[in-house]
Amino acid sequence: MWSLLPKSNFFRSILLFLTFSISANLSLFADEDIFLEVRSSLESRVKKVVLKNGIRLLMMKREGSPTVAVYTKFLVGSSDETPEIAGTAHLLEHMLFKGTKNIGVTNYEKEKIYLEQIRVWGKRLDSYRLQERELIQKGEPVPEKLITDKNVLEARFKSLLELHRKFVVSNEDSYIYDKNGGTGFNAYTTNDVTNYQILLPSNRLEIWAKLESDRLKDPILREYYTERDVVLEERRMRVENQGMGILREKFLSAAFEKHAYGMPVIGFESNLPFLDIDKTEDFFRKKYRPHNMAIGIVGDVDFSQTESLVRKYFENIPDGESPKPQNVAESFDHETRRVSVKHSSGPMKVMSWLTPASPHPDRPVLELIDAILSQGETGRLYKRLVLRDKLAQRVSCWTGEPGERYANLFAVYVTNVRGADPDKIESAILEEIESLKKEAVSEEELLKIKNQIVGDYIRGLNSNSKLADVLTYYELVAGDWTEIFDDYSRLDRVTPGDIMRVTQKYFSPRNLTVGDLTNSEGEKK
Repeated sequence: MWSLLPKSNFFRSILLFLTFSISANLSLFADEDIFLEVRSSLESRVKKVVLKNGIRLLMMKREGSPTVAVYTKFLVGSSDETPEIAGTAHLLEHMLFKGTKNIGVTNYEKEKIYLEQIRVWGKRLDSYRLQERELIQKGEPVPEKLITDKNVLEARFKSLLELHRKFVVSNEDSYIYDKNGGTGFNAYTTNDVTNYQILLPSNRLEIWAKLESDRLKDPILREYYTERDVVLEERRMRVENQGMGILREKFLSAAFEKHAYGMPVIGFESNLPFLDIDKTEDFFRKKYRPHNMAIGIVGDVDFSQTESLVRKYFENIPDGESPKPQNVAESFDHETRRVSVKHSSGPMKVMSWLTPASPHPDRPVLELIDAILSQGETGRLYKRLVLRDKLAQRVSCWTGEPGERYANLFAVYVTNVRGADPDKIESAILEEIESLKKEAVSEEELLKIKNQIVGDYIRGLNSNSKLADVLTYYELVAGDWTEIFDDYSRLDRVTPGDIMRVTQKYFSPRNLTVGDLTNSEGEKK
């Protein structure tokens, strides 16, 4: 398809492709008219409504199946945490599946008595455990009374949890969705956002509205202490048992000495066992506010009926005060930072440079540099490290590591060939970077890369779920879903000179962080 479109108008290509992907019929207008025509066509299929409390509702009509994909997203992630409460956003994601006063319980009035005691005894047990750990870390003896009191309380607390369990109806919300034809009921937390999703028959949308509004109005942090242990075990599996997990955590901590992007989404091993239930509730009240919330509904949707339904169930959720931003800026000027991690898996290397957040004009240039270096088997780093020098098994770039709300990293991740010299890998990467600084990319190569980026992106949008995800993400992180258009308009305008300028500007030794994964003997194998 790309070969049939005018090479002089890259943006025309993406707009036509996106238009066809949503089944819009559009005649070919003159180049100067195509942008406005396609944008108008898309905007007629997407309706944005802002509720009185600040919730943003995005509805997109898309024929083909009597279903809707619903994504409820919050501008809340690990970047909104402090080190003391690291992991709270992710833990809350788990907790909001535990039900409300109406869901997940046989009798809330009776359960409430146990919940109150669990909260008191759980906090007291945390205090004992924390005292014991601090003494051990200091090398001081632990008093016998502290050990005895802790052991007695642990036994009582375990019995209390077992008594409470008789009131719990596990996964009742999932059961209700299943009974009503729902699929893909899930959630995820990142550094920037937290998302909840479901795919439903369109005539069951009110089921979603009832369940999800109830989840926001009356969440009960049911099984908080047992779920906290589940998250701790999840961390062990994803981070401590994987060399890549440890490397990325240490690497981000080195790259972000000041900013919250240096903290892992899942939290630290040191603080996860002591995340306080009261502080977790406080985090929910402050962050899960309507002004931080966007709902995307894509599929067989009637705009008027859906808007009325969402207003009925969500508009009476009170909005709180907007907290002051807590993040500090990370430095773009520092000595090269290096970390090395020993683990039986590997070996790997990661290199990164700090870059500005969107909507900075250099962002689309960085996206293109990413693609030039790592787009499939034609990427320069792949051809150099994998095909020619046989130093790597895989290589990839990541623009926007680990998030996009704040200044972030342009990162290069390499899976080394065992026995390969990591210094040669680093030198090869730096040489390819230098070539972009000194030699202009050809117009032909740049056009090819632009088309590849758009093709890959649009192919990923060929589902209601992906569209709902993207619409809500742009609405929250970029400030408006229509920034999708501006993103690709800016991409189209990038020139070979821009590639040279931006590479020279950011890819400096005084803006570099390097991480190596080595074996247990220390050899960077």
